[in-house]
Amino acid sequence: TAALRWQDATADGGSTQQLELRAQLLEFFGGVPAAAICLFMMVSGGLDWRDAMLPMKQVHHLYEYFFLFYVFFMVIGVLNVVVGAFVAATGEIANRDRDLIIKAEMAHLTTYLEKVRTFFSEADMDGSGKLSLDEFKSHLDNRRVCAYFHALGIDVSQGESVFHLLDNDDSHMLSLNEFLAGCMRLKGHAKSLDLNLLLHETRRLSRRISELQEIVAPIAHSHTQVDV
Repeated sequence: TAALRWQDATADGGSTQQLELRAQLLEFFGGVPAAAICLFMMVSGGLDWRDAMLPMKQVHHLYEYFFLFYVFFMVIGVLNVVVGAFVAATGEIANRDRDLIIKAEMAHLTTYLEKVRTFFSEADMDGSGKLSLDEFKSHLDNRRVCAYFHALGIDVSQGESVFHLLDNDDSHMLSLNEFLAGCMRLKGHAKSLDLNLLLHETRRLSRRISELQEIVAPIAHSHTQVDV
């Protein structure tokens, strides 16, 4: 306002340059709302702060330092603090989402294991805590049980093969821990079952080759000594 009054006092009958300066001052600072909008545009990219500073510099050179301080304070100080606050809030929300995902996955896993335990206890007809092949196959004869297994993500279309896959120690009996670990391993589509069947057959073949080598090695050694 003081600048405009100064322009009013000097622009009566003044030069064209003074009239242009007065028009610029009225455009940028012709009242509190206009000045507030101008200051906001200077730090938000809507207006180059030099364009707003030059008319005020002609009124008094100290205005140049005022604009320098204002831009520095707003851009380096205030805006960085605001951006930092938003980044911190976003990081906190992301951490909360991650915690929720972990809790949901743990809850899902707990529910899954409880369902597998329920199947094991129902199939263990003699209450021995072990599941035999006959008990396993007998329980799978029930269509509802098969559907239940499919709902758990386990393909039991080949019941006996699945039992042998679960039986890691080849004891022909399944403990609860074996059953739980095996179900977690077989969980998935038929491709997962096929892959595990292949691995199981490979392990069996490897054991048989090792046994054959143990049998053949002494015979080969004895023949070597006879030839000598």
